[in-house]
Amino acid sequence: MSFPFIEHVVALHSASAEWAARPRWRGARIWHAQHTGEPLAACAALLEQAPRGHVGFLDRATVLLGFPHVHYLILPWQTGLYSAGDWQAFAEATFSQQVGIDPEHWQVQAANGNFGQACVAVATSRELLQDLRDLFKLHRLPLVTCTPLLTAVAQRYWRQLPDDCVLAVPEADSLSCLYRQQGAIEQLCVIATQPGSTLSDNLFTADLLVERHALTPLVVTNNPADNRLGPVHPWLEASTA
Repeated sequence: MSFPFIEHVVALHSASAEWAARPRWRGARIWHAQHTGEPLAACAALLEQAPRGHVGFLDRATVLLGFPHVHYLILPWQTGLYSAGDWQAFAEATFSQQVGIDPEHWQVQAANGNFGQACVAVATSRELLQDLRDLFKLHRLPLVTCTPLLTAVAQRYWRQLPDDCVLAVPEADSLSCLYRQQGAIEQLCVIATQPGSTLSDNLFTADLLVERHALTPLVVTNNPADNRLGPVHPWLEASTA
């Protein structure tokens, strides 16, 4: 590729990374590659291979953090919390109590939820985030965001979802499920999965854990699947490789 500037999308999984790059205009060809191994090292290897624009500082990169790099919690609605700071403190306290996560070492964020509804909170290792920033800075590739994979998928497809459904995001050795009822997030479940296990079995396991049944599963994956809603990101779809 030979273009002034290029956009990059990177997905980090438990034992691999995948990368897609495309010049910033509609219809441009997508460069796509994957690398197995320790995720940060795999990301570094792909960074060496990825195409760059002539004006490198205008390139932009987005990183999607999959399992197990992000922890998720559902925060139930609290009538006594009014500001974003109140919800942030509640999220940090809940992660500390339920998961044993220390906010000093984990970056905790609570999503902006609708009044009267539960919201999603996420925790990401500060060390991992700093390592990613340092890696991209070393290669002079501006890193715009590091976004939890499930959060990014939910934002991409939220308006397409029926009011009652399960948004399922399978990875190589995990399954993340967001349970939506009456148009609102009700529960969330992330499980590690065994090699050779089927998506249907893993969905059944997740349903048992959250005690929810008979909701339609809509699957977001870069590979073919029953009830597939679409890819995690259109540039990362298997057919683009």
